Amino acid sequence: MLAAIGGVSLRRWYYGPELFWRARQALLQARGDPLCLEAQVFLHQGMFFSLSVWEDVEAMLTFAQSGPHRCVVDAASRLAKTYEFHHFPCIAVPSRDQALKVWAQCVRDQQ
Repeated sequence: MLAAIGGVSLRRWYYGPELFWRARQALLQARGDPLCLEAQVFLHQGMFFSLSVWEDVEAMLTFAQSGPHRCVVDAASRLAKTYEFHHFPCIAVPSRDQALKVWAQCVRDQQ
């Protein structure tokens, strides 16, 4: 399995409705994919996060490069000032806290 967690903070507060609409479309896309084992979005310390878990790399890449997810990725550079995504292997669906720890460590390692 492969987990993907990403954190986004908006450039301007008024970009919120567009980002939320696009993110919801991508969330519905992920939840409709039979190879997606978990998909959620949540707020944490003023940032918006998505967490998804996939059966394999191919399933995640197919999702990432198609449909509504591709549209939200394309819009992110315009809407977001922070847009950090990280992937990691897992043997079970990680909790939010576990995924956030991995995300925070990856961000620290890049600084």
